[in-house]
Amino acid sequence: MTRSRHDPTPWRTYLSAFHEERPGITEEILAASKSAGQNPYEWLLELIPQGANLLDLACGSAPLLRAGWTGPWVGVDRSPAELDGARANGGHSVVAAEADDLPFDDRSFAAVACSMALMLLDPLDDCLAELARVLAPGGIVAVLLPGGPGPLTGKDIWRWGRLLVALRRTRFEYPNDRSVHHLDETVRRHGLAVLTDDHRRFAYPVASRDAANRFVDSLYLPGVQPARARAAGRVADLWVGCEIGIPLRRVLMAAVGGVPRC
Repeated sequence: MTRSRHDPTPWRTYLSAFHEERPGITEEILAASKSAGQNPYEWLLELIPQGANLLDLACGSAPLLRAGWTGPWVGVDRSPAELDGARANGGHSVVAAEADDLPFDDRSFAAVACSMALMLLDPLDDCLAELARVLAPGGIVAVLLPGGPGPLTGKDIWRWGRLLVALRRTRFEYPNDRSVHHLDETVRRHGLAVLTDDHRRFAYPVASRDAANRFVDSLYLPGVQPARARAAGRVADLWVGCEIGIPLRRVLMAAVGGVPRC
């Protein structure tokens, strides 16, 4: 039976165009950002047991492979351009699929990773149900998400504030903000529980005007007029020779009652 699908949302349409036009840009910015000598993908890989059969959900251009993952790996993404990038980065097992309709048997993977996508997956509950379905008993889920301002410096907050003023926004928003904020409550509906929830600041070095503009281009800004985006670019140009802190959140989950394979 073919699953009926809801009509594309404005966010879904925006994201499809964004990733076709700028494949790999999120990974480019985050891979260049460091905290204690690590980039965010290396930080995420600390949670995943070596050798686990890993499903990389919404894999993008496969930054986890570039960050050093060498175990069994399957990448899934809905963007052809991102999957082309994943193949170029050594992702030989990639699948074009929607996160709410995964083409895998039940209990297929010992680990699932999801980098910078859970706040965007639509519809989230259907995607989480699929994630839980393909997770093997005792398996784990490692997630990387945008974080709150807690780990940022005062200078970071001032710079982000100036950027928001240029964009005429009060904050950066994502479709699943409330569900991700209450993540333990959200995932428990699907038999998962949050085990650890860490926050860290990563520093992106703004070495040139090109680096500043790439940073602004990497932001999800649906509905922002080109003039506002250019104004934000001029703000970021003032950071050349400095750095901007990126707050990130790393979450480890497992099946309720299960014992993670550590």
